[in-house]
Amino acid sequence: MVTPDERAEKVFRCPALTTIKVVSGKWKTRILWLLCERPYGFNELRRALPGVSAKVLSAQIAQLEEARFVLKTMVPRDGQVFADVSYSSYGLSLIPILDALGNWGLEHQERMASHDAS
Repeated sequence: MVTPDERAEKVFRCPALTTIKVVSGKWKTRILWLLCERPYGFNELRRALPGVSAKVLSAQIAQLEEARFVLKTMVPRDGQVFADVSYSSYGLSLIPILDALGNWGLEHQERMASHDAS
């Protein structure tokens, strides 16, 4: 049970808004969803996210890195060295939150679609 003081603190500081700000952006949640499967190389992410420019993808990854949700690791492949992007141990804590947001979003989409159909 949340006390009135705790509720007032949440309204004032709005930690939910902090969470939303950190993961918001057209591509961040999509990047994070993909990384649930496995680490991805930069070019793999670009191919998996049609429509994202290299500049925007790089900026979104940098922001996720700054928030300490993802790590870039240099990996040798085919005689060259590439950067793989993966969740950090801290970033893994986001997966249940993203799952909950995704489930809520699906329910909301269905609710809105059934409302529009009636």
